[in-house]
Parts: sequence; C-alpha cells; structure tokens
Amino acid sequence: MSFSDLGIPVDAVESRTAAVCTNDSGESRVVIAAKGFLIVVDPATGDCRQVNFPNRDVEYPYDTFSSKDGMFYMGAGVMFYAFDPFRLEFMDALRVGDQDELCGFSYAENEQGHIYMASYPQCRLCCYRKSERDISPLGSVDIEQKYPFHMAVDSHGWVYIGTGTSKKNIIAYDTSSGEKHSLLPDHLRTTGVGLVRQGYDDQRDIREQEYLAYAQIGSDWVRLERGEIIENIPGEQAPGSWYSGESFGKLHRQLPGNWQVVRHSLSERVLILQHRLTGQLTSIPLSYNSEGASLSPLFLGPDRNIYGTSNHPLHFYLYEPDQTRLHNWGPHIIENGAGGNLAAYAAQGNWIAGAAYPGGGLHLYDISKPIHIDQSTGELRNPICVTERPIDIHRPRCAIALSGGEHIAYGGFPGYGRVGGGLCIYHLPSGEDTLIPHTKLIPNQSTMALAETIDGHLVGGTSIETPGGANPISKAACIYKLDWRTRTLLNSWQPRADICEYSLLLVDSRDWIHALTSSSEYIVFDPKTESLIHQESLLEWGAIVRQGWELDEADGCIYGVLSKAVFRIPLDTLIPERIATPPAPITSGFVKRDRTLYFAISTHLWSYSLSER
Repeated sequence: MSFSDLGIPVDAVESRTAAVCTNDSGESRVVIAAKGFLIVVDPATGDCRQVNFPNRDVEYPYDTFSSKDGMFYMGAGVMFYAFDPFRLEFMDALRVGDQDELCGFSYAENEQGHIYMASYPQCRLCCYRKSERDISPLGSVDIEQKYPFHMAVDSHGWVYIGTGTSKKNIIAYDTSSGEKHSLLPDHLRTTGVGLVRQGYDDQRDIREQEYLAYAQIGSDWVRLERGEIIENIPGEQAPGSWYSGESFGKLHRQLPGNWQVVRHSLSERVLILQHRLTGQLTSIPLSYNSEGASLSPLFLGPDRNIYGTSNHPLHFYLYEPDQTRLHNWGPHIIENGAGGNLAAYAAQGNWIAGAAYPGGGLHLYDISKPIHIDQSTGELRNPICVTERPIDIHRPRCAIALSGGEHIAYGGFPGYGRVGGGLCIYHLPSGEDTLIPHTKLIPNQSTMALAETIDGHLVGGTSIETPGGANPISKAACIYKLDWRTRTLLNSWQPRADICEYSLLLVDSRDWIHALTSSSEYIVFDPKTESLIHQESLLEWGAIVRQGWELDEADGCIYGVLSKAVFRIPLDTLIPERIATPPAPITSGFVKRDRTLYFAISTHLWSYSLSER
C-alpha cells in the first residue's frame, strides 16, 4: 500500500454550547454538547460523565437549552434530543424532517413545558411536547432569512423569533391560529439579527411565573404580548439574557447558590467555576474519548515541515516528515483562535502567513524564532495577528505570496448577511494592509482562488455563493486579472455561464489558467485567446477539496486530490489521470513534499508515496 495513516494531530473536540440543568430537588448538572456526545458534570462533586448520542449519531449541535424542570434539549443535524442529565439517559431522539441542515438553532419553553425550536436555513418552527413525546411542525416563519438566532414566548400562545442576517427581522407567531407577521418596520430591517429576550414575572417562582417577551426595536426596548408591542420600557429595565458567553462557549442558565460557571472548554478539557462572593476560581477537569478534530488545509513551510490547524476547535500543529513526528501546540498559539481554523496559507522568507476563520485575521509565524505567546514580557507575539477583516473577508479561502518577496494577498467570503468578499494585500515590512472591495473586482462575488502570472499579475477565481445568509446576486462566477501593485483590474472573463465557483486556480509557464470548480469541473483557459482549451468533469472522482492541488513544473504536471481520488494532470496532454483511490474520502489538502503527497481524511493526517507506484 502506498497510503499511510500518520495519526490524529489534534485529540480534542469543541464545546458546542452548554446548559445548566437544575431539578426540583435543587441539584444541578452542567451539560456540555459536542459532536456526537454530551459531557455531564456534577459541579458539587466534580464527577464527569460522557454520554454518546443514540444510534451512533455524530452531527454537530449548534445551541442547547435547559428547561425549568431540569431537562436538557438540543438539535444536531436533523435529530432533536431530549436528555435527562440526572439519569444520564436520552428520553427522546426524534427526526425532524429532511428539509433543513440543523433543526435546533434557537429555543424557547412555554408555560406548559413545550419546547419550541427553529431551524437553519428554512427558519422552520417546531414544537416538542414532553408528555406526548412528539414533535409538531409549525411551518417556516421567515422565507427570506436563514438564521433564527433568538426566540422568546409570552403567556398567550405567541412565539417571537429574531432572524437575520442580510435583513434583520422579528417575527410574531400565534401557535393557535398559525398567524405570523413582522414587528420590524422596513426602515429598521438593516443587516444584522433581530433581538428578542425571554422575561418572567419576578413576583412568583420560576415554575409558576408569567412568561414575558421583549424585543429591541431600533434603539428602543419594548414588551410584546399577543403578537403586538404593548409598551416601551427603559433600556435599563430590559431583561438580561439567560445566556452568558459567546459563540460555542455560550451557556444557558446559571448555577444556583454560591458558585457560577465562568467558562467551559472541551478543547482544553476544563470547566471553570467562580465563587460569587470571594471570586475564588476552581477548575474541574473534563475527561472524554473522541476521534479527534477534523483537519483544515495543510501547508508546507519554508523549513519543509507540514503545518496545519484543526477545525472547531482550532489547534495549531506541526508534522515533521524526517522524524515522522506530530506535535500539537494547542488552542492558544493562534491569537483569539479558540474556534474556526486557518483556511489558507502563504510564505514569504521565514514567515508563514495564515488567514483565519472567523474574522479574516492574518496571522504571521516566524519559523526562525521560538513560539512566544506571553506578551507580559514585552516581546512580540509569535505567531501574531497583524490584521482583521471581519466584514469583507470573514471566511478566508485563498492566500498567495506575491512576487517581490514583500506582500501577501488573501481573499474569501464576507461576513454575515453580505454579498461579495474583498481582497486584502498585506505588506510585510511596513505592516500596511490594503483592502480591495468586491466592487473594484467582480461586484457581488468573492475571491476563492489566487495565482500569479509570469509577468507578476494576480489572477483570481470567484464564487457567487453567499454562506453568510444573504441571497446571491450574480448568476455565474468569473476569472479576473489584477495589477496588484496599482490595484487596477486589467480584465475579467466568464468562461462558462453555468459555473458558480472557481475553487482552485493555477497558472502554468504558458500563462494558461487551470481551474477546478465547486462541481469538480476541470477547465483550462487561455487568457490571450480568451478561449477554453480543455474542459472535463471529474465528478466521478468526488467532491472538491480545499487547497487540493499543486503545480509541479519539474514533473510537468499538476498533482491533486478530490474526495475519492489522488490524481495527476500532465501539462502536455491536459488529460487527468487517477493515481489511486483513498481508503476513505479525503476532506482537506494538500502538500507535495519530494515524492510524497500529504492530505487529511477527517481527523487523520495521511500520506501517499509516489515512489511506490
């Protein structure tokens, strides 16, 4: 066999939010969700238990919820789970149709203990009844927006959902009649997310309180009842959120008594509590077994070692081929890098530059110097984040070291609710970064792939897709040529009207542009004659793999991977040849080092030796 499994670089998983569950006896459990399992912690004793999802399900949860009687609820993929953290038992595992990617994006509970949940991307509302152990679909509440971030209920059968992201909205839905309407006037429906919060009548026990719903309308807070705004309230009287923390570090509810949860991290295997009166901190270790974290694109550094990150959580790791040694540097090496990944790389001299999701930060690592993250000494951090572009390049997809040895360019998708990503050019000696917006390149499209021509011009391949929730505007992706020194667009082409994304680009010594599309189409385009030289579907070899090929002029061919194939494309014939079929689908690429190819299969780093062919 020419394939070798080099191991799991990152033996960790990401917390996918958590909730505090408290029962009628006053006992509490902290439940942390992960891909494929739950971690249940007794904060009084430190006891930690792992409970796998039923039926070996391994989808990602997005949000979790604890009910007033101490039950734990979540959606993962199309499955909805009801879990008793005190019995350590799943009470229900119900399939919620196949129309959505995620059935549980936000939650609320009414006075009868019914759990409402909203889905992504169809914003479908469903209701789970604990006593009947069933789920009822209530239909889509917002046919325009994809993200139902917030939810609240009142005591009169109305549910309120804050949606976004391209045009924020607040939907009022009557569970009795099915009536629904927006509470936001059109001039307030700007980019962002509608905000609603759950409140209660403070005069009674939480299990008997009246349920109150609140919303932010413009800069004002209001109380909602029976689907209408009934009163404005001062901002300081608006209820606090029942959630603390951010992103997947979010926590629903809090512990009663003297201790509170301040942080949970499965990536670091720790739950941190703080005494409310003294401020004392205590740590509870979290133990679990997992298959590790999936891997993001690989990169061959100037030292000929292989670098990469895991994807949710972000750990930075190194593989040294000469020593066949893996080293995981953990979650704190990349600045503000607890989640996401480094999605694209380039190198200038001793610097490795990595573009990070989320936020579009460009991180520089000087491989000639030791890693240094303690900034209290006054030394510069290494690696260090030198620029961020959360609006224009929230999801980076490509990076390139430009000729001259001083510049890095990178691009990708924009932030939530936006159409068209920018291109950032960073100057290493000065630290100056210049953003070229999509309006100066290909309007309403995002740069997915970059290459450089013989005369030093930049070639970009675009995507019309909008993964942040907006609706695409363009009909077909383009290839463009840019004089990056003057920031001047020299030309653009649309080789085919049916291509949505040019995912990968290479330019050979003839200045021919080689592209792989998101639908696994291989095309070769001559910009001088503005003609297609070759086009061929490689779809039978599987799906596109990020950073999935390299040009080897010495060998006279392109080496690459698709999910079901290792392949080469001779530059003289342009006919793709399948070299081998991997033992499992390849998920991320790709480094060629001498006669060995490296890539990722899920959580494992793999290699393929060309010498054994």
